[in-house]
Amino acid sequence: MEFEVDVSGEDIFNEGYTIVVADRNSIVKGFKFTRALIQVLRSRYGEGTYRYPSSHQGKALFRVRIYCVAVYEILKTLKEEGKIKNQEISLRICKDFQGHERDITSNLKPLLEKLGLKISKPVYQKLSRDSPADQYAYLMRKDNKNLMKEYIHISLDEFEKYLRKK
Repeated sequence: MEFEVDVSGEDIFNEGYTIVVADRNSIVKGFKFTRALIQVLRSRYGEGTYRYPSSHQGKALFRVRIYCVAVYEILKTLKEEGKIKNQEISLRICKDFQGHERDITSNLKPLLEKLGLKISKPVYQKLSRDSPADQYAYLMRKDNKNLMKEYIHISLDEFEKYLRKK
């Protein structure tokens, strides 16, 4: 199965930033960041609660990890709903974290293995405007009343499980 991953929004720490996983048929799920979640994540990062150092590189890796946890949780939901039938999946990921492709791949691989999924080497590219992931990411970000049924909920605890110092 091939899935596309795209985001909508300027920065992962902006309210409404949306991450979407979609296939070419009708499978779509996404997550939209809330102001409250962003405030807690940023605050705890600043306090040194998480394993990422307070540096430019540390902050970049922190953002990548948050992105990967969201993608993992979306794929986990799709698997639990029975929408992922194969053990092997391929990902086409929009180049939203330019220069961090290797970090994303190394973060996603062990997370997805926990689900019993194997991923071939992800393809990083700009997704076309007619891509379902691109279209839904934009629509979900603009959905101010959160009326679309494609949203999943990811709790702070779910994020922190993968962010805290060990």
